[in-house]
Amino acid sequence: MKIALCADLHFGSVPMGLEDALREAMEAERPDVIVVAGDLTLRARRREFEAAKTWLAALRTPALVLPGNHDLPYFNLLQRFADPFHRFHQATGTPHLMPVFEGGGGAVLGFNTARSWQPHLRWQDRAARRRDIAATEAEFAAMPPGVFKAVAAHHPFLRVPDEPRARPVRRAGDALRAFARCGVELLMSGHTHRSFAIEVQVSDRRLVALGAPTALSARMRGEANGFWIVEADAAAIACTLWLREVAAGRADRFSPSPTKFFARR
Repeated sequence: MKIALCADLHFGSVPMGLEDALREAMEAERPDVIVVAGDLTLRARRREFEAAKTWLAALRTPALVLPGNHDLPYFNLLQRFADPFHRFHQATGTPHLMPVFEGGGGAVLGFNTARSWQPHLRWQDRAARRRDIAATEAEFAAMPPGVFKAVAAHHPFLRVPDEPRARPVRRAGDALRAFARCGVELLMSGHTHRSFAIEVQVSDRRLVALGAPTALSARMRGEANGFWIVEADAAAIACTLWLREVAAGRADRFSPSPTKFFARR
């Protein structure tokens, strides 16, 4: 299975023309699916979602798209509580917040961690609902043996290296144990605008956790715009980070970094 992972596009803060370079670079790698791990927009404005909708419609590759905290109404509190995902659904053309992609010998399940409210003032925080954890486990348990299984979410389920302020989702431990029980091998996320690729021990299994930098936004955090290409075969999970190169007089392009390999068990 081959996956392109991007996150935090933040239409509304995108340098001109960069969205075309991103789309072309990802699709040139011929992935089975493009995972967009949340934050299509900067402030969930109508024009930002329209730009995201146009970009998604231009993709020739199947896309699995998740909401992030920036995709919830920021100024319209009535809509935030009454119908928080209305514009997101219009942009993506699907009513699903927990989408599933199956193909290329694997399956990716999208896990919605964005919440329209929290019992505190940090509304950008995240949570995993118990019923969503159970639904994810049931979905994967019904799949045939030998399928490569991956979960994508906007927010990470674990502490991010070198990001002490980036807290895992609430009930992360419950979610991770459920993922391990049903044979998930790869966790993908965004939110922090920083890349990472690490192995984590969960119960008696080791999972690969992958974090994406911001794909398009000018709001970078010490790292260029980029995306991941992930390829899983029978022996290993190969993860290649592609980063934006900027040079005077030349159009933006993305170039690969050295590939990281994680043995499958």
